[in-house]
Amino acid sequence: MYQAGDIEVFIFAHNRAAFLRETLECYLGQTVTGFRLVILANGPTPDVAAVSKEYAAKGVDTITERKVLNVHGCVSRCRELASRPITIMAHDDDLIHPAYVETVLKCYNQVPNLNMVLSAMGEWDEEPFSREYHSHFVLLNRAELSAYIFIGEPFAFSSSSYKTEALKKSPGPDFSRFGKVNDVPFMLGVCGDQKAVVLQFPFVKCRSHKAQDSKNFVTGPTAEEWISLDLCHKEIMGHGGRRIQLAHICNSFHRLKMAWWAWCVCEHSKMNFWQYMKLAFRMGEMDVKRCLLGGILHGNIRQKVSEKLCSFKIKELK
Repeated sequence: MYQAGDIEVFIFAHNRAAFLRETLECYLGQTVTGFRLVILANGPTPDVAAVSKEYAAKGVDTITERKVLNVHGCVSRCRELASRPITIMAHDDDLIHPAYVETVLKCYNQVPNLNMVLSAMGEWDEEPFSREYHSHFVLLNRAELSAYIFIGEPFAFSSSSYKTEALKKSPGPDFSRFGKVNDVPFMLGVCGDQKAVVLQFPFVKCRSHKAQDSKNFVTGPTAEEWISLDLCHKEIMGHGGRRIQLAHICNSFHRLKMAWWAWCVCEHSKMNFWQYMKLAFRMGEMDVKRCLLGGILHGNIRQKVSEKLCSFKIKELK
């Protein structure tokens, strides 16, 4: 049986001292205690260094890196540093429900063949967590997890947990291929030939603020990086049986269209939408069949068809 002491939580911190303080308080206020809490201070500003020194008195460790690391640089460093059976990697602007670590422990103790536990993502609404929550979850293999993400079900990369053995054996983040969207290929790599739990309650709230890199489209993703991401899904979902394969076909055009307007903004001065689609054809992510289905299936109809094809079964922890 895993205990709280088997968990190590790394919080990535660079220059957001006020947010870091609130994230630390969330983890210090968990319903279970005894896990190791570590600030991974990368190129820390004086304010972040001061917070680290203050929280040392509360049992929080700090590992300082001289260079500023992006998120995936921090992930790579955590793969080297992780020393306990279960690793959680958190951003310094997350808010965490008080029962999150307790629920993660229950997952690893009750669900066999498990390599990772993710939470549904809650949008930042400036309201504190209530004590109420539920422990419904879906249990997915690698192809099913890929499909779950591909059709748009909610999940949080930040504050996800991993079996440390699987984390260290899996391929690290591939920034050269996927850029800033390589979080999903990384997670699918850690899942490997085992299972993943996705908690259906939003235990993690991702704060919305101007300093989020996800809102800085100058840093990508590029068209090629996004299409590479969808090709990664195509390859993995191709091993998931006929229904999962059909879910990919039904959603390919929608995913590419959504990404063009919402994510690949840095490309708009270099190419138009149809040039982007031609690139998807050349790279092998798009074909006539997917285009035709994309023109037929819209909005709720596409989502309902996808959910029926995937049939994710909801279970509950004891």
